[in-house]
Amino acid sequence: PLQNLSGDPAQQYLADGITEEVIGRLSGIRNLRVISRTSVMRFKDTQLSVAEIARMLGVDAVVEGSVMREGSRIRVHAQLIRAASDEHFWSESYDRELRDVLAMDADVAQAVAEKVEVTMSGEEHRRLGAVRSVSPEVYENYLKGKFALAMGNNKSHIEESIGYFDEAIRKDPAYAPSYLGLATAYSSLTTVFMGGVAEQERP
Repeated sequence: PLQNLSGDPAQQYLADGITEEVIGRLSGIRNLRVISRTSVMRFKDTQLSVAEIARMLGVDAVVEGSVMREGSRIRVHAQLIRAASDEHFWSESYDRELRDVLAMDADVAQAVAEKVEVTMSGEEHRRLGAVRSVSPEVYENYLKGKFALAMGNNKSHIEESIGYFDEAIRKDPAYAPSYLGLATAYSSLTTVFMGGVAEQERP
């Protein structure tokens, strides 16, 4: 996971959101095996070496980096490390406005795909670089909703996420990911309620 270097723990949602977006874009490439977000996130703040992480995940290379936010600007540093030799064979820094963060995510994913020399179809290349315009406020609400949902399967976090997704939809009804997040949150809420009922009925 990309590290939050903003000096503000409240900005962790942004680092996690960019991590997930890059993973999602890379996982759309058929000839590239990408580890899931769930497996990757357990290495947040780890003291393990890149070689150890790579061995545990069974991968040839690891992407690591950091996110820093200053006002409306986002700085992302990303690097690609060859696991066997701990060699950095690509490193790049990006400095963009928050409104351009999705385009920046696409740039990072494209750079990684090029450096590992993966063969992509024309359609995969198009999808990798596709960016939908979304306002910073909508995207932030969406990321905060995702972050709250990932905090734990409990009622308060799920209801917090629903509030963020609802606000994102209110501000931009055409931004489809917000609906998916909202559906996931309500599904999780149902699971929590059903679990509570089961506990109450247990003799």
